[in-house]
Amino acid sequence: MSDTTAITIRLGADVDMAISRLAKVEHIPKSTLARKFIEERLEQYRMEKAIELYVNEKGSLKEISEITGVPVRMIMGTLRKKNIPLRMGEEVFDRGMKYAMGGPGF
Repeated sequence: MSDTTAITIRLGADVDMAISRLAKVEHIPKSTLARKFIEERLEQYRMEKAIELYVNEKGSLKEISEITGVPVRMIMGTLRKKNIPLRMGEEVFDRGMKYAMGGPGF
């Protein structure tokens, strides 16, 4: 049993031609190349959406991770790279301080 499903999409002639040419150069089927493009762009989109939700305060990191499917650590890393400050609730801050001082924080 396969973990894949089939979908049908309509492409403009220019996009179809570009995919056809690139697939020929890569020596792979057009469908394989199209799937690769979709998967790569989906990953980018999920991260963009996670950052957007976080910046617009639409949930905690954990909630946003669950919505987008992007691991919390990856979101945090991207926020850091983009110089977007992390929001910390008082409880999280207190646990972090206990941990930093050698107590049972986490």
